[in-house]
Amino acid sequence: MSDEVMRYSCANCGALYDLVRVEAESVGTDCELACLMCSAPLQSRDGRFALKYFLLEPPRPRHAQRIAARRAM
Repeated sequence: MSDEVMRYSCANCGALYDLVRVEAESVGTDCELACLMCSAPLQSRDGRFALKYFLLEPPRPRHAQRIAARRAM
């Protein structure tokens, strides 16, 4: 079993994560994952791989302003 680590930036807020792909057997139901900063949904599986996200940096200020503007609407 090999793990693969790459960088991932939340498409909604820009928070930066380490994304780890771990080979895993299928399970009955996959859990729902969400960005820790903006609650946008994150993919939990990629084929036979389970995905794990580790927050490295919160969104940059310009992304934070965009999120605040969306919430105010």
